[in-house]
Amino acid sequence: MPAIPSSSAFSENVVQPTREEAPGLERLSERIEEIYHEKGKALLIGPNPDEEPVELPASAFRALKSVAEAMAKGQTIALLPYGLHLTTQQAADLLHVSRPHVVKLCDAGELPFEWVGTHRRIRIEDLIAYRERRASTRREHLRELTRSSQEIEGGYRRPDGSIAVAQAQLARD
Repeated sequence: MPAIPSSSAFSENVVQPTREEAPGLERLSERIEEIYHEKGKALLIGPNPDEEPVELPASAFRALKSVAEAMAKGQTIALLPYGLHLTTQQAADLLHVSRPHVVKLCDAGELPFEWVGTHRRIRIEDLIAYRERRASTRREHLRELTRSSQEIEGGYRRPDGSIAVAQAQLARD
């Protein structure tokens, strides 16, 4: 089992852009997008012109693209390796819920965990899978709520009054 980062090491893996960085991140994100679509690869060039450029592996380039896009939107990024085991507090921080709620999810069998001594440990892969299931369930409930609202008099309608446009939008989501 990979070592669990200490609280300070864990927070070092969390990157939050500042407002001052926003314009630069937007330019970086746009430039990476251009390069990605034109070439599908990129070279890393250091400050020393005598050094040979290094081609970024495709996986690293995709990761850089995702990080730049998210940070350009002002989103906080957590860089965590797969196989990592988290404490319930770290899992709670990533889910934006309380630690007792994570414990309840574990005890209810909704979030797999392992015991390490007397402590629960949650694999990052299981946490990501849970988060994706939760998001999928939430989207489905919102679709059902929208469908139900469309069926009642005075319910949800698009500005042009059509239900068909709203249904087409739901189908795309």
